[in-house]
Amino acid sequence: MSIRVHSWFRVHSWSLLALTFLLACPSRLSAAAATSKQQSLDEWRSLTSSSAPPPRAFVKGDNIRFFFPHDDSVEAFHAHWSRGRVPTDGYRVSSALLHWEQKLPRMPAGDRGWREAEVIAGDEWHRLATNFISELTPASAGHGVYYEAFLADRLLYRDAQGLPRVGGPGDPPKDVTIDHRFSVDETLEILPRLVEKHVAGSHPAESLFLLMAPNPGRYTQPLLLDNKLRHCVLLSPAALHDTTERGVGLTITAQGLSAVLLEGHGLALIKNPVSSAARLGDLVVATLVRFLRLPLPKTGSDVPPVAHRPGMDLAAWEGWLDRYTGTRREDGSMRPLIDGDQFFPRLEQVVSQATNHIRFNVYIFDRDDVAAHIADQLKERSKQVEVKVVLDRMGSVGAGVVPPSTPLPNDFMPPSSIASYLRQDSHVQVRSFLNPWFSADHSKVFLVDGAYAWLGGMNLGREYRYEWHDMMLELTGPVVVSFEDEFRRNWAHASLLGDAAYLAALFHGPLQPQPQPGPWMQLRRLPTKTAWKPFASAVLGSLRHAQSYIYVENPYLFDKRVILTLVKARQRGVDVRVILPRVNDFKAGGRGNIVIANYLMQHGVRVYFYPTMTHVKALLVDDWACVGSGNLNHLSLRVNQEQNIATSDPAFAATLKRDLFKQDFARSYELTAPISVDWVDYLTDVMLEGF
Repeated sequence: MSIRVHSWFRVHSWSLLALTFLLACPSRLSAAAATSKQQSLDEWRSLTSSSAPPPRAFVKGDNIRFFFPHDDSVEAFHAHWSRGRVPTDGYRVSSALLHWEQKLPRMPAGDRGWREAEVIAGDEWHRLATNFISELTPASAGHGVYYEAFLADRLLYRDAQGLPRVGGPGDPPKDVTIDHRFSVDETLEILPRLVEKHVAGSHPAESLFLLMAPNPGRYTQPLLLDNKLRHCVLLSPAALHDTTERGVGLTITAQGLSAVLLEGHGLALIKNPVSSAARLGDLVVATLVRFLRLPLPKTGSDVPPVAHRPGMDLAAWEGWLDRYTGTRREDGSMRPLIDGDQFFPRLEQVVSQATNHIRFNVYIFDRDDVAAHIADQLKERSKQVEVKVVLDRMGSVGAGVVPPSTPLPNDFMPPSSIASYLRQDSHVQVRSFLNPWFSADHSKVFLVDGAYAWLGGMNLGREYRYEWHDMMLELTGPVVVSFEDEFRRNWAHASLLGDAAYLAALFHGPLQPQPQPGPWMQLRRLPTKTAWKPFASAVLGSLRHAQSYIYVENPYLFDKRVILTLVKARQRGVDVRVILPRVNDFKAGGRGNIVIANYLMQHGVRVYFYPTMTHVKALLVDDWACVGSGNLNHLSLRVNQEQNIATSDPAFAATLKRDLFKQDFARSYELTAPISVDWVDYLTDVMLEGF
């Protein structure tokens, strides 16, 4: 399970909860808490230094206690973890936060059910680490892999001479190709097998181990391995994930109050009266539709075999989209950029080469080190080219409250406001999408010079760069001008003149693309807008027309119409496969996913759990591909502002099938038996229908 702090409204409503928490509980962010945090970190660093004696560690159930001899006394830390219910072929993986004991408990006795772990530290750890590095480093010179939660998030690679090397988590050497970035959960499934192999001879009678990997540059994060129960737990000081000293205080509380009340339900209603009223009406209709919908019916128990039919007629399907979505086909090209290692360096490269302008329209512009790095580049570039940023106000403020799963650099201090930071000592122009009636602009569209566009699932923050599995599309050609035109209208709407400025932008007419030599593929933009839902129409239409196969990867698959249509397609003999995250950053979503996974599997749909958090939003139906910011939930299909793009181009479909779906099927665990659920899971599933 992820260490990341979970929240109920993760898609966009989680930001509301985070802001509400800040408004209601400012006392929790006191100077006393900051002091306690620093004391805890100082104690942990001192107690786990290379010169300090190793601790004694005791485990009982889902709890661990550390006891450190220190200055003729004993100090203690404790942790508790939740058991993951999604099965796995290897070790179960959990994470837990270590809390400093203010009142020292009695050291556990063996007859009370506590087991003492064999602590591997010092020279023994160094011998193990040397063997690990040799075995985990790719065999080919010039190739490397990242391992999160191992040696404090390190790159293991071979140099030009074929010698194994260890590097930091930043950009790799220029002559090194990164084969894969293993997430925390993937890393923790690999390490236990190596430990089991190497300690079998030296500790033949032991099955419970605690690995204490010293690191003078960062805080030690112990690893608990239970070979008997096939369980691995990453332990991290809780204070590392406490935002008390990371700018969360009265400033953020004031920003939250402003975002929710003064701006979202004050300024937005004044400057955007027409669009705000339209959003309210749209929300009422969408909510009524949601509550009038009946629960999922029980379909027949007989699951037909996969029919292996040819796919649907894509030419006829494109004609259907022309008629029933109100969208049109446009020329352009696109290629997938999978994970942060592909997207962020490419974005930074093109931004650094911009000659005219840079436009960002993003849901979350976080305050962490990755977001600040992007902000610094935009600030520098604004001295030479025009830079404009539209960010979702509530999404960005709310995200800044929640710390990332992996600890931030020790010397990094996040800005109190990313919008203010972007404007400071620069020419960056920043406007916010305000949030009347808690609506959200969930789009992620990045534009440079009218020549390049990127859209997909990634916001600007550490989880998208390093922690999560996600995807963006790079677009070129005439279709980019359409996204530039969309940004022009959004920029006007976000101004103080609001609706009036938006209307003036409409009267100016669309931008006209310059003739560009092809060959191009035909693309189709499928947004979700107020009172216009072509994305929902296209998704449901494609599932109903499918004849051969449906591949879906989406972290928030909550919409009952989509789920039922997937089941009906499977009943027609269509090969239906769904990839869900084993670790969902939205805790309620993880519960709901289990209920949905059981339902789908019991009706013949093949369900896969990706080993970590996958934030990919991709749909492939009979070689028709649709990718973008939209989740398969109520918010993205009917409420939020979204940007998606689709194509029937066979070459792109083949690339997406090969590089995304087949790779992810291979990495994932396929569900073969129902997972046990309780009434809380069912209740959560019902409530998620509104998200």
